[in-house]
Amino acid sequence: MPATRSALSYDVFVAPEKPFVAPAPAVGDAPAWDPTTSTLIFGARDAVLVDPLMTVREATALADWVALHDRRLTTVYITHGHGDHYLGLPVVLDRFPDARAVAAPGTVRQMRQPDVRALDDDLRARFPGQIADTIPLPEPLDSPEIRLEGSSIEVIETGHTDTLDTTSLHVPDLDLVVSGDVAYNHCHMYVGATTAQSRAEWIAALDRLAELNPTAVVAGHKDPTQGNPPAVLAESRAYLEYYGQLRDAAMPDQELFDAMVNRYPGWVSRQQFLILEAVANW
Repeated sequence: MPATRSALSYDVFVAPEKPFVAPAPAVGDAPAWDPTTSTLIFGARDAVLVDPLMTVREATALADWVALHDRRLTTVYITHGHGDHYLGLPVVLDRFPDARAVAAPGTVRQMRQPDVRALDDDLRARFPGQIADTIPLPEPLDSPEIRLEGSSIEVIETGHTDTLDTTSLHVPDLDLVVSGDVAYNHCHMYVGATTAQSRAEWIAALDRLAELNPTAVVAGHKDPTQGNPPAVLAESRAYLEYYGQLRDAAMPDQELFDAMVNRYPGWVSRQQFLILEAVANW
């Protein structure tokens, strides 16, 4: 159901966990991509969509869902340069050709990097025939703000979290933060590629979002049965801290994986690639 305050509202679409092609992992569940969110922020006439998802199928379902809101989609914003958050862009733009695709300059720079394009191809291999061949680049924003019917949506630079040059959005009129992958909601986090330094930067980003005192936080990946409470910021922080303690103790992978799953038994996506694998720039 849409959440409403003042002149703006928001609604959240969650693409469910989906299997992908990969060898059976040594630990954890069978290969499957974690549930991913897309957020629609809208007023009386216009709307902004955050993160157009990945596969053609889920982006088509997302576009149908956006159309049900009966608003003019003016903007598609991409929070960071991970393909699961933007490879559905051509599907959404085909449905809403007047919408402008935008991202922060750092995100656009990341999306232009050859290694990021190679990671997009890796996703195509994991999801054969399910991802568009050609993906348009978003325009870099020239201001850290998106206007929606006289209200401000603020771009928050969050730096190195689960990848480089990430961002979140703050909607003061709604006391809302759309965190992208800075926060996860009862879903195991992509920590396999982190270092002590990058985890410290990630924790600092979570603290910065917490200082905004939001009443709602939409995480980039979440258990679909959960709401959007601000508590996910502290929960994500604690997850990173605990993972760091295990890494500092030089715990073997199997023991580390088991410790994380035992610490968070109700969290979805018990995936080896999230907790243990280090993929450059992913």
